[in-house]
Amino acid sequence: MKFLILISALLICAQCGLARQVSLVRKLSRQLDQDVVRPEARIVGGTDAPEGWAPYQVSIMNTFGEHVCGGSIIAEHWILTAAHCLDWPIQYLKIVTGTNDYTKPGAEHLVDAAKKHSGHDNPIYHNDIALIHTATPIVFNERTQPAKLASEQSLKSGDKVTLTGWGSNRAWGRYLTHLQKIDLAYLEHDSCKAKVRNASWLGDGHICSFTKEGEGSCHGDSGGPLVDANQTLVGVVNWGEACALGYPDVYASVSYYRNWIEEVMTQFDKGY
Repeated sequence: MKFLILISALLICAQCGLARQVSLVRKLSRQLDQDVVRPEARIVGGTDAPEGWAPYQVSIMNTFGEHVCGGSIIAEHWILTAAHCLDWPIQYLKIVTGTNDYTKPGAEHLVDAAKKHSGHDNPIYHNDIALIHTATPIVFNERTQPAKLASEQSLKSGDKVTLTGWGSNRAWGRYLTHLQKIDLAYLEHDSCKAKVRNASWLGDGHICSFTKEGEGSCHGDSGGPLVDANQTLVGVVNWGEACALGYPDVYASVSYYRNWIEEVMTQFDKGY
């Protein structure tokens, strides 16, 4: 009898723990939706992306079926995204690939590992970059391809850069299920620093884009890709002023973090 009572007590505790985890992830979902600083790539002023235009684009979703963040395929098992997207426990995340409509996935992959930059948010909004490892290999085809990573910062002021992502095209609106695309202009670091509200949030590892009020990012899809005219991945959406209010959007610079990206992938493959 004592044994049965003990087993019953353990089962109740396990259920309580699961309930607390579910409560936590639900809270994280609301927190991401309510964040008023992160731009999270709800593209304002954009248009529907042509089918297959960004085969590297993924939706990072939770297992409740909600879109959480954007990301980019960079290798057979690897997704590049923003570190603050990993506020979610990885067991509640999945990766949707090969589609312009995240409700109609080309493929889905569970997550078995993730790595945030060790300097994330130190200072605040700096080093906001992370890697996600998929439990199964991503199969490449015409709709699913890895992005080419920028190896050096060669952009000049005014150069065209293109942002893609899902979500509403206005503040606090519902997410759009069709991938959005907008062409923006690269903004040099000194000019960006002069235009953002809080220059201390801008570091050497950031790049910026800006065109005009009414065009840019908003809540809902951080971690998404910014590419140059050759569709080389140059940035990962980090933060901005919601939503397209006439301030620059800020991204983690892929070329700046290229060595970190390659080191993490190599160490993982070696089993470190």
